[in-house]
Amino acid sequence: TDKTGTLTENTLQFTEVSPGAHPDLLQYASLTVAETEEKTEPFDIAIVEAGKERLPAGTSPPQRLAAIPFDPERRWNAVLVSTLPHTEVIVRGAPEEVMSLSPGLTGTDRQALRDWLSDKGLAGERTIAVAKKVLPPTTTGISQEDVQGLEFLGALAFTDPIKPSAYRAVEKAKELGVSIRIITGDSAEVAGAVGVRIGLLDDPAHVLSGSALMALPPDKREQALSEHAVIARVTPEQKYEIIRVLQGSYSVGFLGEGINDAPALKLAGVSLAVDSAAGIAREAADIILLQKNLEVIIEGIRSGREVFANTITYLKATLASNFGNFYAIAISSLFIPFLPMLPLQILLVNLLSDFPMISIATDNVDAAELGRPKKYDIKEIVLIATLLGVVSTVDDFMFFAIFVNQGAGILQTNWFIGSILTELVFLFSIRTKLPFYQATRPSWYVLALTGVAAAATLALPYTSFGQTAFRFTPPSAMHLGIIFALVGAFFICAELVKLAYYHYAHQPARDGPA
Repeated sequence: TDKTGTLTENTLQFTEVSPGAHPDLLQYASLTVAETEEKTEPFDIAIVEAGKERLPAGTSPPQRLAAIPFDPERRWNAVLVSTLPHTEVIVRGAPEEVMSLSPGLTGTDRQALRDWLSDKGLAGERTIAVAKKVLPPTTTGISQEDVQGLEFLGALAFTDPIKPSAYRAVEKAKELGVSIRIITGDSAEVAGAVGVRIGLLDDPAHVLSGSALMALPPDKREQALSEHAVIARVTPEQKYEIIRVLQGSYSVGFLGEGINDAPALKLAGVSLAVDSAAGIAREAADIILLQKNLEVIIEGIRSGREVFANTITYLKATLASNFGNFYAIAISSLFIPFLPMLPLQILLVNLLSDFPMISIATDNVDAAELGRPKKYDIKEIVLIATLLGVVSTVDDFMFFAIFVNQGAGILQTNWFIGSILTELVFLFSIRTKLPFYQATRPSWYVLALTGVAAAATLALPYTSFGQTAFRFTPPSAMHLGIIFALVGAFFICAELVKLAYYHYAHQPARDGPA
């Protein structure tokens, strides 16, 4: 992710000029701002707001003659203006680049300026420098060759507040096992200061520059990127290389918005752009964000993992319950002279037991399930569903053994109640790999719908509607006690089988013979 606008507000506010700066520095800086009605570049907005008067003192209104736009490689832009009786080229850009174009700076001045820039960077403030050069009055155009031998005018510092969401995003990313890399064109000092403030770095100096990365041998770049969470002074080409290297070991998502980010967006496993990004960046992106906020992305990852975990829970719960009932009905029908449950009663079982299942999408998920991305493990799903289905079948046989001699109506009603209650309590076991009492609390929707389904199951056999429409026989208090005991026994056995399975499944495999 970029830093500016994603981790910071990107609403700059001018703070101060560098020591010994030209008295008209702000006005000269204002001349580099494009003449448009609506300004969107944060530096432009901050300079105009701070400068107000856009002309150097004592000069006529300037006429813009030509311009060299900003380029991320050279990191400066230039404008040619006519300020009678002079024609001047004014350059604005990264301080180190503008300083290199200004040979008139003495060694003492350069060191003082570097110290000031370092202090501002460590404070998290962004800086730009301005220089000028007088050209012949007849000059009407400029080239890069004209941007040499400049007179250094000074540097300006701006604050860029960090978004409150950036702190939360970093903490949540750590919980999810997501590694964040800040890729920025800003200086190492600024990037490091931001990294420390949001909790991504312990040491503001632990920043890797794009040029230092590219100077490393190709086989050393992945290690360097694994050890550095912040990469500063990065060009679009270097962004592409960073993603290419990281994709050797990781799934990489990239948030970009500029025209030059399009190749990196195409390369990334998941490419993201904000809706205000350049058209080609939006075309290359897989996801368009309506908010330029890193927390939105992290929350999206969390939501995706929660949905996946709850989908697996639904599959396991449904398969285990259906396997159990299928085995029980198939086998018992061979030995019982009547239907163990009427067709209409079976449909009602499916309705009431599946009623709380629709709330699984809202259920809370254990932190352990969110710590790493998951994949569908068909073997695990089928195996655990089969094992717990066998437990359910054995429990059903216990119902048959106890109530088969009580008559068809009593067996059918009691097994109806037992089948639904076992499925309801089973959900609280299968929703976690931990002991149920150590799991994250179920959502209120799961609790509420489970309670409604259980109440309807227990009440229906005692109503005239249930007795007439579904041919229920009201169970006695003793029968209810037996049903509750069998349901409790099933829940305990299901918990023990589940815990034994996951304990065995997570044991490391022993090494075979050498």
